[in-house]
Amino acid sequence: MAHAPERVEQYVCLNCQVTYAGSVTSEDGEHHFDPPDDCPVCGDPEFVTMESYVHHAAEQSA
Repeated sequence: MAHAPERVEQYVCLNCQVTYAGSVTSEDGEHHFDPPDDCPVCGDPEFVTMESYVHHAAEQSA
């Protein structure tokens, strides 16, 4: 059987744009990802998923 690797959810700090791999937890056999509580670089608590970042950044610059 072929195995498809899971994609790690990535998060972008809205203040300094540093990217983090989400912390993984397992519940009912499924993996869930969460951003850090605060950015270790700048201390900001605001993150968006990598997929949402471009849309969010475009809205902020408009």
